[in-house]
Amino acid sequence: MLRVWRVAAALMLAGWSAIAPAAWQEASSRHFRVYSDDTPEAVSAFATRLERFDKAMRVLRGMEDPPFSPTQRVTVYVLRDVGAVQKLLGKRDVAGVYMPRVSGAVAFVPRNTREAGRFALSAQAVLLHEYAHHFMFASWGERAFPAWYVEGFAEFNATVVFDDDRLIVGPPPLYRAQGLIDKEMVPMRTLLTGTPQDDGMPGARTQVFYGRAWLLTHYLTLDSSRRPLLSGYLDALQSGTSLKDAARLLGDPNKLDNALNAYSRTRLPLLGLKVADLPIEPVVVRALGPGAEAIMPAVLRSARGVNARTAPDVALAARTAAAAWPNDPFVQGALAEAEFDAKQFDAAEAAAARALATAPGSRQALIYRGLAQAAIAHRDHADGARWKDVRQWFVKANRADPEDPWPLVAFYQALVAAGEPMTPNAEKGLSYAYTLAPFDRGLALQVAAMHLRQKRWAEAVPALRRVAYDPHGGKIAGVAATLLTAIDARQTTILEQATDILDGKDPEANDGD
Repeated sequence: MLRVWRVAAALMLAGWSAIAPAAWQEASSRHFRVYSDDTPEAVSAFATRLERFDKAMRVLRGMEDPPFSPTQRVTVYVLRDVGAVQKLLGKRDVAGVYMPRVSGAVAFVPRNTREAGRFALSAQAVLLHEYAHHFMFASWGERAFPAWYVEGFAEFNATVVFDDDRLIVGPPPLYRAQGLIDKEMVPMRTLLTGTPQDDGMPGARTQVFYGRAWLLTHYLTLDSSRRPLLSGYLDALQSGTSLKDAARLLGDPNKLDNALNAYSRTRLPLLGLKVADLPIEPVVVRALGPGAEAIMPAVLRSARGVNARTAPDVALAARTAAAAWPNDPFVQGALAEAEFDAKQFDAAEAAAARALATAPGSRQALIYRGLAQAAIAHRDHADGARWKDVRQWFVKANRADPEDPWPLVAFYQALVAAGEPMTPNAEKGLSYAYTLAPFDRGLALQVAAMHLRQKRWAEAVPALRRVAYDPHGGKIAGVAATLLTAIDARQTTILEQATDILDGKDPEANDGD
């Protein structure tokens, strides 16, 4: 999550109109689906820029771009400004947010921030920071990265400059200026072994943490002689070395602090990539229909995530907006989700059925019809035959797209809810879903719980490490770290009691990163 600090920036994203028209647009591209109430030209330019950014990150690292399910594109909702993002999220200290979900990662970003200036936090930096998180976790989901590198990697990529004919990588994040020179507030020992949330780290120290993380990432990335040092350090962590022991591979922390300060005063190296060398697939833009326009406020609130207090209001808003559009699959699918979140399962099932009547292949409608029927079956203490019918909705969704992880997870959860014996195919499906969506923290916990339930302690370690090292893992990261210690010490009693804690019960799953 990119936190606001003295937000003094209003750097308009190039291509954005100063006047926001009323119509919502949807831009579809290889890696993104963008929703914004701007002109088609502006939304197309925005999505094109995102695709070019993704391509640049791959070219820089010599990475392929293998085929993947379009359901795993990142959905980006572009809101008017930082105030609109904060109002939607209910948080005053954020400028944007990335929410990693097995159903599809979501990001909320502002079209612009507030004031201009060299030391500004731009809307572009917010978005690129959040997408860099997704890129990291989606590309190297099997690895557990330390907090400083998670944030340093995001900051390193967030400052990319888009010129007409090239992208420039490596400019400093001047909105983190204090962190580029302050080695006292967050010394290297703290940076390498802590997180921005440790001990309620106040705002100024958080800014220094981010700034020093950027500087260390830059220092170890753009000099070919230092890259092996970073690779060796990350490989040591991957092999199970503790944060403290791995930190020794980077040298004496005091000397490293001094080296970074000296480095920050030099002419920092930059990389340039020609746009001509970054080919991308076309971006397709369409205006949303009147039904989708009407229900979009509810869609935003559902996508943000709801709880027991907010879900009824969102469902009421969706119900009101959807009344005039019974045959619009987008509208009815959104209504099904809102009704399900509000625990109005019969209404959710009916809305999903209406969506499927018009669009039989609708992923959202197939899943929510199955989820609603599962909730009803659980309520009614249904028999095995009825539960089998419930699971067929997830089977249909899986057949429509075998590379979509969501139906695999829903099938596994339905088997658990029915209280039936777990099958090898269901376990295999859950594991494969995690391979497809390693960025989902809640899914990592479910996979860990699955292995712990079967006393496969060692197989639970990768998923637990993914959560334990997550800088936004909150309390559940501490639980994962405790279980890793228990596995190492063979404390089986603790491990056998852990599944109820881990089984998909991530208290921050709807709040994002």
